[in-house]
Amino acid sequence: MFPHCTCPARNPTRTPRLLPVLGATLLLVAGTAHAGDTWRASGDVRFGYVASETRARSGGESDADSFRARVRFRLRGDLGGGWHASGRIAARLDSEQDDDTFWMRTYAPDPTGLANGQATVDEAYLEYRPAEAPWSLRIGRFQAAWGLDDVMKKSLDQNDSTNFDVTWTDGAWLQWRPSEDWTTHLIVRHNDRRGPTGTLRRPLAFGDGDSRIGVFAAVESKTAIGPLVQRMVTLNWLPSALHPYGVTDPRTRDYLAVTAKATAAWPLGARGTTLRLGGELGYAPDTPRREAMNTGTGRAEALSWQASLNLMDILPDHDVGLVYGRVADGWLLSSDFRPNDELAEVRWVWQATPEWQLDARLRRRREIDLPAAAARPRRDDDLYLRATYRF
Repeated sequence: MFPHCTCPARNPTRTPRLLPVLGATLLLVAGTAHAGDTWRASGDVRFGYVASETRARSGGESDADSFRARVRFRLRGDLGGGWHASGRIAARLDSEQDDDTFWMRTYAPDPTGLANGQATVDEAYLEYRPAEAPWSLRIGRFQAAWGLDDVMKKSLDQNDSTNFDVTWTDGAWLQWRPSEDWTTHLIVRHNDRRGPTGTLRRPLAFGDGDSRIGVFAAVESKTAIGPLVQRMVTLNWLPSALHPYGVTDPRTRDYLAVTAKATAAWPLGARGTTLRLGGELGYAPDTPRREAMNTGTGRAEALSWQASLNLMDILPDHDVGLVYGRVADGWLLSSDFRPNDELAEVRWVWQATPEWQLDARLRRRREIDLPAAAARPRRDDDLYLRATYRF
């Protein structure tokens, strides 16, 4: 299973430009961080082996494997008067990449963010946090992610930079804590006419002038009430961004989606093991036509969900999780789930030290709805073994 990939070889005539840029940036970050006590450098390096095997609708099979890495360096500082700043450079590298390039655009080059061999600035923001105030405002480019509080941390909506991916959000983020138990989030997001910066899937498109600004709103609490350790409700609104008959058709509609997330935990025995159950439900009232999704005819489905079962500290610092999800062909927001997919995954995580984390994953994804001409659903099996070092 998962034999060696027959991907094209790298072009030896191209000059790799990415690694020197990363090296120079790291030196700059380190030097600046030592220049003052109010500035701090941090980051992470993630590397591992990934492999996949695909059976197409026609029955043909293909496979791929490679060694992959993601490298990120951050500089964060206090400017005084309640103002703070952060900047970060991130790169996605792969043993089968064709070139090294630095990507500086207001949109991502791929629906999943950076392509292999690319780097970008994935954080560059100013934040105002008044002393003793229950609110803060962040403006610029930042990371915004809300997954289930379990081993996998998957989400049906906003979840920047999962796994080896590099995505980001451009806009303004207001956080407000009306009480000690609840936090409210409001993100006003810019989407470039050439595409978004995160995973917003077609037939969402942003060529219409009214579609450039989207809104994400959420309320969340991680204050334990009985077994409940996470509660969250989110709303996504993308005005004039949905092309229900395909992106080449000029007709547009607003795309609205809501989710509810919850996680509960129970202790098991005296060794510290905890059973944690998580679930998320999402609904989009207005969806594209199935013809635009290549999933059949009629209106695409709207209801999506995921559920997880987790054993935390099954051994000291070892967690194991199972997740199963069914995502409708009309659900277009997730970086963790593709539209029209049934997903089953098992993952093991070992927090070996405060700096080192080791993960292993095995996943199967299978199409749900098909056009009449399709012989069978597409099926994808994949795995990874990865290590993450944080500093």
